[in-house]
Amino acid sequence: MDADETGRPARQLVVWRPDQVPAQHDVPGPGDLRDGTTTGRLLIRSLMRAQLGLSLMCLAVALTVTASFPVIAAMVPAVGRITVAGLPLTLVVLGFALYPVLFAVGWFYHRQARQLETRFTELVDPPRPEDPAAGRPGPDV
Repeated sequence: MDADETGRPARQLVVWRPDQVPAQHDVPGPGDLRDGTTTGRLLIRSLMRAQLGLSLMCLAVALTVTASFPVIAAMVPAVGRITVAGLPLTLVVLGFALYPVLFAVGWFYHRQARQLETRFTELVDPPRPEDPAAGRPGPDV
């Protein structure tokens, strides 16, 4: 081994062939979920915890919106006496105006749940880079 001016041995370049590269066993994958490993259980538990948090948040928003108007109507009696097109305002709000709000909460929940599942899928089974030659027709086609 050659030494440089300081007396330290020269650095060596180590080259690995692709078939010699050690496999990484600490990367989570679909096998962890199928086999029920500790990592797989941890990943599933974290997904379920995120889904539960999202569900509870949307439930809290829906309950707050639903319960707030009757509480306001009970605390302020003048609101209960207001009529719209011959119907009491409380009936109009609870019968018609509440549905778009609940629809928006449902849309938000669906969108966030899909994002959670997409992120989980990408974490467990990341997309592989496509082969540049794949998908292109050959010269004989």
